[in-house]
Formats: sequence, C-alpha cells, structure tokens
Amino acid sequence: MEVERMWDDGQEGEEAAAPLRMLCRQQKAKRVVRRIYSTMSELLTFALFCTMLHPSHSEYASEPLTKMGINYGQVANDLPSDADAVTLIKSLGAGQVKIYNTDSGTLTALANTGLDVVIAVDNSIIPSLAASASTADEWIVTNVVAYPSTSITVILVGNEVFSTDPGILPQLVPAIQNLQTSLTNHGLTSVALSTACELSILSSSYPPSAGVFEQSAVSMLTPLLEFLDNTSSYLYINAYPYFAWASDPSGIPLDYAVFSTTSALLTDSQYSYTNLLEAQLDAVYYAMEALGYKNVRIALSESGWPTAGGTGANTTNAEAYNNNLVKFILSGVGTPKRPQVFVPTYVFALFNEDLKPGAATEQHWGLLYPNGTAVYSISLAGSSSSSGGSPGGGPSSPGGGGGGSNSNPPGSPDVCGDRASVLPLSVTFVGMLFNLRI
Repeated sequence: MEVERMWDDGQEGEEAAAPLRMLCRQQKAKRVVRRIYSTMSELLTFALFCTMLHPSHSEYASEPLTKMGINYGQVANDLPSDADAVTLIKSLGAGQVKIYNTDSGTLTALANTGLDVVIAVDNSIIPSLAASASTADEWIVTNVVAYPSTSITVILVGNEVFSTDPGILPQLVPAIQNLQTSLTNHGLTSVALSTACELSILSSSYPPSAGVFEQSAVSMLTPLLEFLDNTSSYLYINAYPYFAWASDPSGIPLDYAVFSTTSALLTDSQYSYTNLLEAQLDAVYYAMEALGYKNVRIALSESGWPTAGGTGANTTNAEAYNNNLVKFILSGVGTPKRPQVFVPTYVFALFNEDLKPGAATEQHWGLLYPNGTAVYSISLAGSSSSSGGSPGGGPSSPGGGGGGSNSNPPGSPDVCGDRASVLPLSVTFVGMLFNLRI
C-alpha cells in the first residue's frame, strides 16, 4: 500500500508539473517567434534603407549584364545588305545594336534575331513631336508598334542636341513625354526613352569630382534628369577618350587612354583612376549629383577609337582600346564612384563609313570593312585572338584596367550606396536563424 501511495503521489506530481512544463515551452516558443520577427523586421528595414540609398538593378530597365552593343551607322554607299549586316553583328558577339534611324528594312532584318535594338528620333522632328501628342503617337505606331518581332528596348530622342541643335532644346523633354504617353497607351512600358548627350555638356571634367554641366544646359538638363529619374531610365553619353588624348598626347599617357595600365595615374579625393574613360564617366556622375540626381544611371551610347586620319589613329591603338573596353565593361567593375554598377555600352562603329563628313577620322571608326572583313581582331563577347592589350603589341592588361581603389572585383559583395554589404540578404537572414539559441 505504501508503494502504491508513493506511486500515486509521483503520478500526481508529474500531472501537476505537466502544465508548468507546457507553459514554459509555450513561453520559449513565443520568445523564439519574437526574435524571428525582430530579425526579419531589422533585415527588411536594412533592405529598405539600402534601396533608398542606392536603387537595386531591378528598379532599372532590363539590362543584359553580359552583352555589349554596337553602333550600326549607314552613312556609306558600299555597305552590305541589312540581312548580311545582322549576320556580321551576331558574329562579333554583340547582344545589342543601336541604329540612328527607324529604317524599315533595318528593323525588319533585326526581327527574331535575339538582338536588343535601340532606335533614334532624328533631331529635326523633335519640335513636331513636342507640339503634338497625336504626332508622337503616330511616330510610335509607325516605328515601334509596326515591328512586334523586333526587340526595340530603347528610343533615343535626338543625338547630341545640346551642341548641334541647341535651338530645339526646349522641345526635347516635351517630345520625350509625348512619346512616353504613347508607349504607355500601347502597353509598351518596357521600352525606355532618353537622349544621347555629348561629353561636352560638361563645363568641367577634371578632376572628376569637379564635374559640372555647362550652365547654359542646366535649365534643360534638370527636367531631363527628372524624367530619367522618375522612369528609371539611363542618361546616354557619347564619350571618346581618343579625343581627350589626341588633344594632349604629351600630357595624357596613351596607356591611360587605352586601358593598358593597372597603375593609378589619377587620384581624386578617395578614388583612384587607372583609365581615362572611368574618369570621364565619374565626372558625369558628379555633375548629376550636383543637380540633385545621384541615382540616375549612365549608358555609354558611343565609344571607340579611329584607325586612320588623326594623331594616334591606327589599328594598333584601336585594337587595344576596343578590346580592353569590352573587357572593362563586361567585368562589371563599374567606376570608382559607382563600383559594380554595369554601364550598357555601344562600340562605335560596325563599319567604316565612306560618306561621313567632318574630320578625316570620321570615316575610320569601323570594326569591319564594308566587305565584312575585320579591320582588326575583336570579339564583343569578351574574347579575342588578339592580345587586346598595350598599344604597340605589349602585354595585355588584366580586365582592361581596374576600377580604382574603391572598385570591388567581380563576385565581391553587392553595394549599398558606396558601402559594401557584408552578405547577401538571404544568406544573412539564414545565418541569423541558425544562430538563434532555443
């Protein structure tokens, strides 16, 4: 009986303790849940903070991060057919093509090719597009809607308007806005709008931190940048280190101009520069920031090196510059001020164009002769049988030159503003969960 009583007492003790143990488990579970919620809240707050400081790639127009573009100019009387030109463009490894018109034959030839296409509005019709929404809509119907099988991704409204046609500047943004309204009405919201600007819109570009726009252009650039910021579009820039170098070949090292050195030849504040192009691009970033637009991205609508007609215009330098340009862009290194921010780039140009007016170099920018043979060895996919290195056939520079002291190598952590995050968000969150002590 005593044993049975002790057994009964034990059972009663266990039964009495069971609710307490259950309560403890519930309280511990609640603490874990609260910690998880707190962690998630902190991570979401951090992610939102990063987004406010530096918009993620997903907030901008779709961009093929491993594809170079090519400019397909047609100011010549000996060019191959559009169909043959498209074959040559693809053989070079390009993923994007930019044309300077809306030629029907060209747009038809580009259909179902896998190439993304940038088309252009001629400067001369900008006033009519600005004056009439119906005219803008007619332009979209004729030149975009009519080619559903052609991957038109960008419309550039005018080319170098600030220097070549300053009288139509007041009509530039209204024309862009009318075209935007038409694209929206036709459900073509993936097509972006911008304009191609010359680098001379900067009144100062050296050092990069002194980059500011010409005062006469500011009143027109401000609404343009506002539009680009609101639509997550790019400011397209035509930038040619060749012209800067050719104007001062004794003062600017050739290796610095053609990406053939990994040594920093310019230090500006906390940033170091190993090539001239990244310094030019950062000057534009600084100029936009000075107007309050630090999140607008840059695309390089034209860049290249001539093979004849001017100082240092030869196949050796052109081969070095363009091969190293491809390596630099496709590395994704960005610029010292905007590390790891990809810059969509269109090499100038596909063919030598014998009818181009102007300086003697104008007819000698092509990667190809009109008969389709290569002027020199290059691949826009990022590989070439050529060294693509130093001018004069010297050793190749790794990656076409670095991105300066604050540029992170490809594969390093993403950035939040100008600061690197420790780990991707998903990895950080999982790590925090596993570190919870239950």
